[in-house]
Amino acid sequence: MSISIHIPFYNPNPKKKEGFRNLTRFDYLKENISSLKNLSIKTNIFIHTHNNFLDNKSLDANVINHKISYDELNKGYLTWLTRPEMKKQKNDYEYFMYLEHDIKFTEENLQYYLKYQKSFLKRKYNLGFLIYEKNNEDNKNYSIHVSNRLNNYIDIEDRNFFINDIENYCCFWIYNKDQFNDFLESKWWNFEKKVHNYRHHYGTTERSSIGLNALNINYFKATLLPEINNKPDPGSFVEHMTNNYQNRFDEFKGMGFKDIRGVCTLKLDEVFAENNLKKQSNLTLLLRRISKIIYWNSRFITRLFKKKTL
Repeated sequence: MSISIHIPFYNPNPKKKEGFRNLTRFDYLKENISSLKNLSIKTNIFIHTHNNFLDNKSLDANVINHKISYDELNKGYLTWLTRPEMKKQKNDYEYFMYLEHDIKFTEENLQYYLKYQKSFLKRKYNLGFLIYEKNNEDNKNYSIHVSNRLNNYIDIEDRNFFINDIENYCCFWIYNKDQFNDFLESKWWNFEKKVHNYRHHYGTTERSSIGLNALNINYFKATLLPEINNKPDPGSFVEHMTNNYQNRFDEFKGMGFKDIRGVCTLKLDEVFAENNLKKQSNLTLLLRRISKIIYWNSRFITRLFKKKTL
C-alpha cells in the first residue's frame, strides 16, 4: 500500500510563533512530517510553498515552490496549487490525502481509516474524523468543529454509527484511488463551484480541505462516526497542533451559539448525545438531505422576513 500526501505551507513570517506551545509554523510542519513518516504504509509527502524558506531545510519530503502573486497568496490560492501535481499522480498510489500543515494525522488515524473504509466505500458513506484542541486549564480535549451533540445514528451490521451532518469539515481529506479519480473527473475538482454545508459557504482554503465531503456535493450519503460505549472511536481524533482556537471565540461561549467553528464547547467524549437518540434509515437520511436543500435554497425568504420584522 502507498499514499501520496500533499500539504500547503503558507509561511509569510517564518519567525512568528503561534499557539499555546509558542512554536513556528515550520516547527509544526516538522512535527507533522515526523508523524506521517511513521505510518505503516509507503508514504510520499509533497510540501507546496511560496518562498525559499524551505530551500536549505532538511525535510523528509518533496518541496514544490510555486510562483504566486501576493494578492492570490493572501486570498488562499496556494492551497489550490496542490491539485495539478496530485492529478499527475492519479495512477501511482493507492491512497491520496490533502492535509493542512498543523493537522497531525497519525498511525492510529490511518488504522481507523483502513478498518472502516472498504465497508463504507460499498455503502457510499464518508468516515468522519474529529479535530480537537487541548484546553490547557482542565487538560481535556475539545472538538473544534462539532459544537452540538450528535443524536442521529444509523445501524450497520448491528453497530451504531452517529451521523455528523452538523459540520464534517476536518482540515483534510483522504480517499482511495477510485474515489480520488471520481473527484478528478467531477466538476468539484476545479475551483469553479462553491461548496457548502447548508449553513454557510466554505472559504477559499476550506474549499480545498473539504474535498468531496461537502454536504451539497452529494457524493456520500452521510458522514458517520463509529460508536464505542457511547463515545466516538478514538481513532477518529486528530490533533490541531497549533491549538489556537481554544479561546478565539470567548465572546460566544455560554450563549448557545452553535454556528461558528472554533468554539471548542464539547469535550471529545461528549460529542454523542446520551438521550433522545434517533435511529435513521437510508430513507430518512435522504429526506433529511432534501429538507436541508429546500431550506438552503429558500433562505432568502427567511432573510426577507427578518428584514420586515426589524
